[in-house]
Amino acid sequence: MPAHDEAGTIEAALTAVRASALHAGIWLRLIVVADACTDETARLARSAGAEVVVIEANNVGAARAAGFDHALSRPADSRDSPTTTDASTPAGEPWLATTDADSQVPLDWFSRQAEHRDRGADVVLGTVILAPVLGTDPVGRAWAADYAQQITGSRHSHIHGANLAFTAQAYRAVNGFSSLADDEDVDLVTRLRRSDAVLVTATDMPVMTSRRTTGRAPRGFAQTLGALHA
Repeated sequence: MPAHDEAGTIEAALTAVRASALHAGIWLRLIVVADACTDETARLARSAGAEVVVIEANNVGAARAAGFDHALSRPADSRDSPTTTDASTPAGEPWLATTDADSQVPLDWFSRQAEHRDRGADVVLGTVILAPVLGTDPVGRAWAADYAQQITGSRHSHIHGANLAFTAQAYRAVNGFSSLADDEDVDLVTRLRRSDAVLVTATDMPVMTSRRTTGRAPRGFAQTLGALHA
């Protein structure tokens, strides 16, 4: 989970991930990459039981890459990650998932991923929904209508770093995330599609994401919402 000055949202994001892992009965290694943070993000993440990697790249692609490099190169240490004691010992090929520090995954996030993986998926691409608001929501309705145009039944053409999972083998085969300031998720998925990996798009595990219109990435999701506000 990359995080740049996300003290206001990081605890809720981590709580949701941990709850999903417990619901699925899986062993979880929870890693936060605190990237160029000037607030309490790193401290709050540690207090919530995450391993914290600190970098100064101010680059979401570099942050995601650093998190997975840490996960794949360094053995889990229960002293660093109390979450590792919550479920059973891992076995087999590692399954990797990424989301965002301003988002909240659904309770069945990991169990849905496991179902897709068990049916042969190497990569699972999920969708997002907006956090609800009170009263009328013209921006939300406009966004949802546009978003739905790329969904057909259980298939879609969206790519979100907030809702993306894959095997370690598939990730390594394409050399992982690139240090891109935006569209790092699109770049990774493009390379995965060119590989031998089996990609599945899923509409059954939407992640609730922030409605903010001033984002961390130059051309990220917040800018899309900002255009609707304009």
